Parts: sequence; structure tokens; C-alpha cells
Amino acid sequence: MNLSLFPTKLQKRFEDDIVSGLVPVGQKFDVAALQQRYIASAGDAFLVLKSACRKGLVAREQDGVYRILGKSETSVRSVFQHAAASGLSPKSVVRALKVIPANEAVAEHLLVALYEPVFCQTRTRLVNDEIVANQNNYIPIDVCPTLEEVDLSRRSFQVALNENFNTVITKIEEQYEVLPAAGEDAAFLGLGDGEEVLVVRRLSLSATDWPLVWADIHIRQDRFHYVEALWPQAAAMLRQGGNR
Repeated sequence: MNLSLFPTKLQKRFEDDIVSGLVPVGQKFDVAALQQRYIASAGDAFLVLKSACRKGLVAREQDGVYRILGKSETSVRSVFQHAAASGLSPKSVVRALKVIPANEAVAEHLLVALYEPVFCQTRTRLVNDEIVANQNNYIPIDVCPTLEEVDLSRRSFQVALNENFNTVITKIEEQYEVLPAAGEDAAFLGLGDGEEVLVVRRLSLSATDWPLVWADIHIRQDRFHYVEALWPQAAAMLRQGGNR
């Protein structure tokens, strides 16, 4: 996918019409219908419908027909939101945002083609001005094609996806393990040789069970009091001394 050629204006018009109710829940579209309504090319209409399906705004039925679902509600709170609700002061420093070809692990988790361009967002997470985690988020381009324009320094990425890109996370799947710190961890988390990190791999899904974000989070274990507040299942695993 060429980022510069992605039909962001068509995507925004269609999504805004869904969210506002101008395109009502239950209405059905195929590529030809969307193409005709918005005076768009078939290729652009296909990309926008596919993206809306990944985001949970529409559901794909038979023969290329998509049914409007509308924008979902969610009870899933981000780590940022959870930290703030716990009386902590969270902050996120985005060190880099780049487009990379999906390797095997990224392609498998995000259900994209191998080497398909995806966003890689590299962040340092702080709580109460203490560095807690080094994090890489991998996101399909069509979820948030203008991501570079969004300030995430003191704002939940999950909230930004919802408010800026009509993307609602409705389910989270997480895996945890303890691994030796990588070179990047040592540099940004201030760890020495031989130290370990708690690794949380977090997959965020939409209402249609499509993956939206795959996060690879490496956390300083000596910040256990924050881990316990923000990743309680991971903290339980640490207490038991095992991997999950």
C-alpha cells in the first residue's frame, strides 16, 4: 500500500457519515454502491470498505456486500487511562514513527501480507516521570493513515484512535514473559548487562475481531509497583516466577 495514495478523504467522508447516522446501521454497501454514492474509483472504494471492516464500522457478508454496524462502544481502558484513573501521572514520548515492511510476526498478528507497509510507532512510557517501558506499536496503515499529525505526548493512543480515526478497541489479548533486555531496552530503560525485562505483547481488536494494534512492550521489573497497577495479570505472573 502506498501511503500517499491512500484515499484518506473518501475514508473520512464515509466514516463520518456512518458515525453521524447519515449512513444508517443495517444499510448495505458493496464497492459499486460506495463508488457511485461518493463518486470514487472502484479501487478506492474497496480500500475504504476493507478498512471500515477492520475498524468494526461495517461487517462483511456474502459476495462482497458490507453491512453498516456503526461505531462501537467499549469498556476496554488503555494503560494510559488506567494509570490516570489510579491516581498516577502517565506520559508517553513518541521517539519515532515510521513506515516499515511487515515481518512474519507483524504480518501474522495484524493479518496483513508479508512485507506490507505498516506503521511502527516507538514510544517511551513514563509514570510519575519515571521511565517504565520501551514500546513498539505496529498498526495497519489504513487504520490511521494520518497518524503522524496526532500529538500523543499526554494523550492515550487508544483515545486518539477513537476520536481521530473512528477506531474503537473492543477486546484485548495479552501474553507475558520475562526475557533478557535488548540493546534498545538497555539504552532507553537504563538497564545493565544481564538484566531482564517483563515483556507484554498486547493485541487490540475491533468489534469485527480484526486486529488494530500489536504492541510489544518491554518493562523495567524494578517498577513493579506500576506493573501491579497497570498490568495486574503480568504482575501475578512475576510473583509466581513463571511465563505466560
